[in-house]
Amino acid sequence: MGFINTATTITLTAKLTNIGRKRLLNENNNILSHFILGDSDANYQTSATLPSGKIPTDSGSLGIGGDESVVKSKLYVNNTATTRKPVKSQSNIINTSVTNVGQYVAATNNLTYVVLDKNSTSTDFTNLFKSLNLPILEINKSTFTATTSQNGGWLDTAFSGLATNRVLLSVIDNSQYGELIDGKTIKSRLPIGTGFTTGGDVTGFTDYTFYSTFVNSGQFSSVQYDDTYKDNSVFTQGLFGAGVNVSYMVSDDIQRPNNDVNNSWAVGYNNYKPYSLSNKKLLNTKTVATTSVVADKVAGIAYLDKGLIVYTDPDVVNNVLTNFSGASASTNTVTNSLGLYYYTAVTYNTIVDSNNTDLIQNIICEADRSEFYRSQNDTINNNDTVRISEIAITDGSGVILAYVKPDRQIVKLKNDLLIFNIQVVI
Repeated sequence: MGFINTATTITLTAKLTNIGRKRLLNENNNILSHFILGDSDANYQTSATLPSGKIPTDSGSLGIGGDESVVKSKLYVNNTATTRKPVKSQSNIINTSVTNVGQYVAATNNLTYVVLDKNSTSTDFTNLFKSLNLPILEINKSTFTATTSQNGGWLDTAFSGLATNRVLLSVIDNSQYGELIDGKTIKSRLPIGTGFTTGGDVTGFTDYTFYSTFVNSGQFSSVQYDDTYKDNSVFTQGLFGAGVNVSYMVSDDIQRPNNDVNNSWAVGYNNYKPYSLSNKKLLNTKTVATTSVVADKVAGIAYLDKGLIVYTDPDVVNNVLTNFSGASASTNTVTNSLGLYYYTAVTYNTIVDSNNTDLIQNIICEADRSEFYRSQNDTINNNDTVRISEIAITDGSGVILAYVKPDRQIVKLKNDLLIFNIQVVI
């Protein structure tokens, strides 16, 4: 019985050179047509290869591109002097890839607040009711205040409170998140007054904790919810129209899931696969007595691409605390130049996880058997095995358009088959 020789497939992310970026803007991605393998980091006078973490970098990690790279020592494709080989067919296909930016705690001056009032017709912030797609005209508000779901409205649903005239707007500084906040990962905390004198002084306060979730629409499985970053239900499109990226804020301090004291919106927070493995709760849109389903209460809306959270529940809007005396230092507030206030301590924060969507061109570079086993390197001897430490993507004439270095030297024998999957972020 014979044995099939296995190929080694290596995935690397290349950075476009400056000239590569310019030409992609002026031409098309078909110009990424050839590749070069190099061993410029190899000194064949030593028998040791450079292990992981010891290859000199080509550019800093914070950079989005690279300078004009040069492969000082190239490998020959075959027995000729050729050093450049065409990439495999279909290497011009562009796909999307979602990358996680990470979790951030927005607090102090990176998390600001303002109360918006529809009746403040001479206030500039009142414009934001339109930005947030909240109902402004009486005919639109009536679908929330006077029309049941049976008649095409929202009165008897979890969304009935969205027609409120006053909301609390929370603004996350855009330095704290990526392209899109993950709509199932938000957690926030606010100080809420529980007692006031006739003069308005605070006699007691507590903290409300909020979590984000999606609508229980019946359209998706729990696994699909785990892989979702925004609410894609028919309800969201009906509420806001197309192109609005939201999730919904809920709180045990307002109403627990399904109005059940044994349930909590905190379940599944910050867990891997929160819905399918950790039983994170979805939002019940309306009460169904026959199945013991109780409509939940929406406390607010998170606008995931805007970095805005709008708290709509009147208990929050009317009783949220700003400056007041007789409380701890954590409740001190400062107003910035835009007229938004923030809490000076990190106690009142909003935690978000966010993502970026990259456009990726996967370029397949195949170093076949009897290819790329000879080198221009002046230290190599006939019996040395080549040590690949760089890959350049070029146009048809050899101009380097993208460049990448693996984390270690890759050894290639004459009869080895190596396939490099080079990802270029467009």
